[in-house]
Amino acid sequence: MRWLPDRRVWAALGAAYVLALVLVVTGPWGWTLNRLTVRLYTFFRYDVPIAPDAALPEHYGYLLNVVLFVPLGALLVVLARRSWWWATCAGTAVSATVEVVQWLWLPRDGDWLDVVANGLGALLGAVAATAALSPREPRR
Repeated sequence: MRWLPDRRVWAALGAAYVLALVLVVTGPWGWTLNRLTVRLYTFFRYDVPIAPDAALPEHYGYLLNVVLFVPLGALLVVLARRSWWWATCAGTAVSATVEVVQWLWLPRDGDWLDVVANGLGALLGAVAATAALSPREPRR
């Protein structure tokens, strides 16, 4: 069963994702992202109380980092036709590069826990894409 659309569609999605990723990680969104994590904390703590008592606003920031890199892991598997572990390593390397750039040259803080969260996101995306591909798809 071949469910993948034309590779040009995936390439266009990949280009759009990379552009969005660059804008998110290099833009002046620190305050906006902080407000988002506090809103998520408030929503899941008080409005829809399903969050555990130990969950803090910064945990939602890490969750957003996981979600941010899920598409990268999936796109690396689909576009590069590589294994899930290769996509996970590549996604983690991209994350580490982003954090170093933020720490050295941008007015944002680089954090090694962000690298871990982003690597987890790349892993989840890569495993999901690998599971969704048919067994007949060639992988390296």
